[in-house]
Amino acid sequence: MSGLPTAVKCAWLLVVLLFSVVVALAAFILKTRTGAGSAEAALVAGSAFAGGVLLSLGLIAAAIGV
Repeated sequence: MSGLPTAVKCAWLLVVLLFSVVVALAAFILKTRTGAGSAEAALVAGSAFAGGVLLSLGLIAAAIGV
């Protein structure tokens, strides 16, 4: 990814972050539907966000090559 222009890198980062926010929101909604409290659901959503970012960046780095 080092050969890509900065604008392209920023665009990919934005896509990754937005995708991870959607994953975190889905995790939050699913956890609250089970009857869990907001604090517990927020912890699950935060973990889902972090996992989504790490997985997505890893996939992009593997696909493009670093």
